[in-house]
Amino acid sequence: MRWILKIILFPIILLLSILISFLKFITSVSGMILGILSFLVVLGSISALVQKDTTTFIQTLIIAFLISSYGLPKISLWVTAYI
Repeated sequence: MRWILKIILFPIILLLSILISFLKFITSVSGMILGILSFLVVLGSISALVQKDTTTFIQTLIIAFLISSYGLPKISLWVTAYI
């Protein structure tokens, strides 16, 4: 009886395994892209600091933190945990 259930559920298990692998790949690629984008924003904020524009410097540092690998995942964890 148990092996019949395994045979019946094999396509679903295979589909879910492929979906998990695909989503892990998408997550790693998006993390890499957001890391590069965060680095570019930090460079922009440093150039604003060199030009003595402190408000733009602070704003871009906050934006860089929010799009980094620390900002967005922590916000999403907070939203899913408390809402």
